[in-house]
Amino acid sequence: MSDFSLDARALEERLQWARQQARSGGVASVLSAAIRGEGLSVDQLAVLWYADHVDSDSIYAVACAARRACPRPLETFSPLYMTNTCDAECRMCGMRRNNAALQRETAALATVVGQLRLLNQRGMHAVALLTGEYRRDNRAAALRYVNEALHATMALRFNHVLVNVGSIDDTEYATLLDGMARHSDGSLRSKLTMCTFQETYARESYAKFMGTDADNPRADFDRRLVNFDRAHRAGMRVANPGILVGLNPDLAFEMAALALHAQHLLAKGMEVYLSVPRLRQIAGSRAQRGASDAQFIRLVSLLSLGLPSCKIVITTRESAAIQRRLVPIITVLSAGSAAVAPYTDAGARFPLETSQFEVIDQRPFEQVLRDHLRSDAVIENFLPPAAY
Repeated sequence: MSDFSLDARALEERLQWARQQARSGGVASVLSAAIRGEGLSVDQLAVLWYADHVDSDSIYAVACAARRACPRPLETFSPLYMTNTCDAECRMCGMRRNNAALQRETAALATVVGQLRLLNQRGMHAVALLTGEYRRDNRAAALRYVNEALHATMALRFNHVLVNVGSIDDTEYATLLDGMARHSDGSLRSKLTMCTFQETYARESYAKFMGTDADNPRADFDRRLVNFDRAHRAGMRVANPGILVGLNPDLAFEMAALALHAQHLLAKGMEVYLSVPRLRQIAGSRAQRGASDAQFIRLVSLLSLGLPSCKIVITTRESAAIQRRLVPIITVLSAGSAAVAPYTDAGARFPLETSQFEVIDQRPFEQVLRDHLRSDAVIENFLPPAAY
């Protein structure tokens, strides 16, 4: 199966057709399909996005009904930033190379292992390991650092580990995954997820925010686009693509492109998580433009309806009110800090001056997750100790 590619012109033509359908009465049949919980095509998703006479609350209600008919457990994980250094120059990111307002920190491996033990002791059994993105000469050392942390997660028996290190080359996966146990077909035994958010699938917006300098590890749009295909060749079977909601105001295009990417990964036999974080404040910058709550709820509702086999991720970038609103239609709620090695015995630090972005809900993850526990339910990867 070939690597993923995105024909933006063809996608724009499909979106134009969807706009016409939304205006000419083609919405009723799409809504009926959505209500039946059959999943939706990319074209059908776009029709509902453009159906201005169907408000976001109504689409959300349909998504809730579809999820009640096919319930799924809620999963969780906590982010663990190992460093906030980065060679990339993304304008919207607090970790960008030239952001003098960010105080740089890198945790020693012993500190990272201590943080993993803390998370485990507090009942968190899934973690995302995050670093910056680095130029070619710097990547080998960074990947060895993450590989050592991966071995620590295996020793501590984490159920799920997500890796967010940017896009890397085929040969570099050998360093990242060195020593990981494999099945006879070469696939990894442990649930190890590659996270590579395209941020925006629009080339013009991508170049505007991520830059065009050839030495910038983020600048190559196409190289980033096929990182999951490289991960699959390296034995990884779980992918987490995502968009930074609000970076490109054309949310219909972003939703449709993300759905196409997800369909490609599902066809390769991968388990797919979809991340839709919204733009937030960063160190040295005023609050950034993002999508409205109504737009965000519409987007998440449509992804939930259109791609029922994918696992939609929201984080505590969102307020407690938005979390409560969306938990009935998502699959994963991630709670924790965006600062480097921030966790303590009972909470976390949330300093904006060392964080990639602002976290809105700064409660301990036990408290965040307790909001969504029912007497007859559990949250996968979270088993709070009796003390909590």
